[in-house]
Amino acid sequence: MKVFISYGDVADQVTALRLQALAAVNGLTVYVPPAHTRRGAPTFLDPVTSQKLNEAEVVLGIVGAGLTEACRQELNTGMFLGKNMIVMSDPMFAPQLQPYFGSNLVVIDPGNPDKAEIGIVQHLKAIDAGQNAKTVLLALGTLALGLLIFAPSDRD
Repeated sequence: MKVFISYGDVADQVTALRLQALAAVNGLTVYVPPAHTRRGAPTFLDPVTSQKLNEAEVVLGIVGAGLTEACRQELNTGMFLGKNMIVMSDPMFAPQLQPYFGSNLVVIDPGNPDKAEIGIVQHLKAIDAGQNAKTVLLALGTLALGLLIFAPSDRD
């Protein structure tokens, strides 16, 4: 199964790369866009990113430290293409993301992780996806939840 991980800011790339490594060990093909795509305000996605997004069966968004235009474009494209997706966000960015991603958005509040876990499960029950896609979203979503809650943070 092919997975595309979009991340909000260069600081979120660490989480995305850790997820990529964990997923690859379990037989998934995961693409994480390079950090240089998070600099500046691109007017369109680069060709490699577009291709990988098109090929992906599952899209996972990680928005913990910031939201770049590249991430916004990747996630919007994933929605437009009808990809199975979850966007996991720090509470600070949820108001910006909610209008665009609605039920695909799961807010990660480190002080209240059970709400995120419930949100992931509710989202998976609501989407029309194959069992493999749901399993991948649940596994990666749970791993991302753990990484975002327990990883050291410089945001405080």
